[in-house]
Amino acid sequence: MSDLQNGTVFHFESGTVGRFGHRKIKFLRAANTGYLVEFLPDPEARNVPETLRGTRPDIEFIGRKILPHSELYGGLLDGTLEIDEDDHVFIDHSQSFKPELVASLAERPAQDLILRYASVMLMREICHEKGIITKTRREIRKIEAEILTRLPHRIDELNAKVDGRRRHPFRRRKTPQYSTTAQTLLEWDKKLRGQGFSGLADNRYLSGNRLCKLHPVVARIVRQKIDELVTLEQIPIAAVHSGISDAVKQERQDQEDALSRREAEGEDISEAEWEALQKLRPPSVGTVSKWVASLAPLEAMLRGRGPDWLLSNCLSVGLGMQVERAGQITMIDEYTADVFAIIPFAFLIYWLGEQKVAELGIDGSKPLRVVVSIMIDAYTGCILGLQIRATADPDLAKRTIMMSLMDKTKIAAACGAEGAWDHVLRPEKILHDAGSAYVACSTDMLCASLRIENMTAPKAKAFIRGLMERVFRTLHETLLAKIPGKAFSDTVKRGDYDAEAEAILTLDDLIQVITIWVVDIYHNSSSFGRDGLTPNDLWRHEMAFGKGGRPVPDLKTMTHVFGTTLKRKARQTGIRVMHADYSSKDFMKEYLRKPNRDFRIRWWEEDISQIQVEIRPNEWMPLEVMDRRARGISVYEWDLLRRHEYLKRNPADDEVRQRAQSRIDAMLEEKIATSRKVARKALTAEEVARWEEETLRYYVTPSTEISSEQSHGLYGAPVRPATQESAVEPEDDQPQRKPTRKQPGRRTKPNWQSGTME
Repeated sequence: MSDLQNGTVFHFESGTVGRFGHRKIKFLRAANTGYLVEFLPDPEARNVPETLRGTRPDIEFIGRKILPHSELYGGLLDGTLEIDEDDHVFIDHSQSFKPELVASLAERPAQDLILRYASVMLMREICHEKGIITKTRREIRKIEAEILTRLPHRIDELNAKVDGRRRHPFRRRKTPQYSTTAQTLLEWDKKLRGQGFSGLADNRYLSGNRLCKLHPVVARIVRQKIDELVTLEQIPIAAVHSGISDAVKQERQDQEDALSRREAEGEDISEAEWEALQKLRPPSVGTVSKWVASLAPLEAMLRGRGPDWLLSNCLSVGLGMQVERAGQITMIDEYTADVFAIIPFAFLIYWLGEQKVAELGIDGSKPLRVVVSIMIDAYTGCILGLQIRATADPDLAKRTIMMSLMDKTKIAAACGAEGAWDHVLRPEKILHDAGSAYVACSTDMLCASLRIENMTAPKAKAFIRGLMERVFRTLHETLLAKIPGKAFSDTVKRGDYDAEAEAILTLDDLIQVITIWVVDIYHNSSSFGRDGLTPNDLWRHEMAFGKGGRPVPDLKTMTHVFGTTLKRKARQTGIRVMHADYSSKDFMKEYLRKPNRDFRIRWWEEDISQIQVEIRPNEWMPLEVMDRRARGISVYEWDLLRRHEYLKRNPADDEVRQRAQSRIDAMLEEKIATSRKVARKALTAEEVARWEEETLRYYVTPSTEISSEQSHGLYGAPVRPATQESAVEPEDDQPQRKPTRKQPGRRTKPNWQSGTME
């Protein structure tokens, strides 16, 4: 019964009906030690407790009796006391401070409740210290100054207990400048003893006359006109008030005409009827505004905004979209950055092309706002792809998706980021809005080639893509809003601020700043993760202990999907792209059948280790690069490597080479015959195949090595000691040839069929 010792009692509203010990009772009023209840006649009562019987045990008690608080409390616990659920109210009469109750109130009522409780408890403590037994107004006036002195410290203590339970701390601490009157303190003390802690709550904000003050006819007209005029057109309040005023005036004129007709017919009209007619006055604009505002929020939004806006902004979602693993759902969207960047005109030409620049009317004289495209994983919150362009187009979406399939650590290091950007996976689903870049046919084909489901978010379901919108908002508020040259949401907020003139960042600077923010700030912030973990923590845990992510496509698929289609002619060294040769043994067989043929190739600038060549319609063959230095690097790294090698060359060597070549050309022109007849004989298919095989006998690629059988004859006959015993004899499978004597002055002619010289 510890709760009883602490003063836990309950309040029952007068008239509450229940059953106590199988007896029907009715609560009348509160007493000092309990409640006065009336035991009602109940013919069905049985097993009446001894305490409820009269002087004679055989006669049940009927009448009024005081039940103690302890007995009522115990009856509620053991089920002896049963209260009709439709006719009772329980109020905790405990006088202890309850922070949960204070935290649930608004700021003003909460501060008033803390002030009252602190004042009453200080009054009791001081009276106990000074030995004041009977609390009267005279005695309380003597200690008002001491209560006021100690009151601020006590209020601070109670506020500290409440702050931890409130979502937002109190903006102010209410401390009275003057002491409360003694009579008020005694009234608060009485409420605390009789009604408990909750009885000190101030309900003055609920006061006021809430009855309609308009004439019933005017009120009917106001409701009717609000239903007609408060629509999706969002008519101004002034227009609504004008319509209501016209309707009220017309109604008054109609009633006045009716009274005039009755009076003309000889009927007596009382003064009360004429006075009632004068009460038909149009309401004020403020009254109409209050009536419109009094509409239920749901009804007001339906009338003024429509169902689409309601679903888009006020839809209750509960837990929202559920994601179980990394890569299950990724989101992609673009956002026009709220900052101007300085972009060189030459780079714009390279970036967009001359035709696109002309269409946009860009001359390179002013800074431009760029478009930031982001792809994010819904489970971990990690950003998988980031692209910055001058305009949004399908190619922007394509490159953002491509970036999610690549390791971006080199990009992060080049921008100066400390962390690694190694978040790589193949998404299962890509969720986006209905933007033209994402619903384009090229984007659908891209996702189909990568075995990725392309999904469009339902209309008016903004909560599904809330994570993406949050990232854009955070990027603007925490980073872009601090940069000079920012663009405002509208011209009114911008004022006289010249954003284009204040721009200081170039495009390279903007890319560097955003990349560092993504890698080192966003991925390491717990506010962007879940359960107190950062996106990096969630990613590492998922990769180590979770289900992991889908493997990214191989180089062949990446080249086929993201590569650029070109046309090239083949030669003996293969196909040359960006000063690098690509070939294979199987491809050279195709080349020998038709040497002058144009081949379609697909070449991916992010990895030039391999290209795809179309040997037949819709049949592609991979070709590897011949130069080992070009394996596993991008075209940009390859270009830097070649530039570095060129700079190491000696210019004098080029001059020597050119002079030597000139001398050789002059010598050949003098010595070579101007004409020569060569007789060619027709070859059979077997001979063509044999010679084709011979031409490819010594073909070597970086991925293959020369076998001992292949190497025989490549560098001539094997080297042996020059002795008579080691004379080379002809092999049995080759016929011996008779030595022929050359006649003087006769030139031999090649025999292309037999390989001998005639």
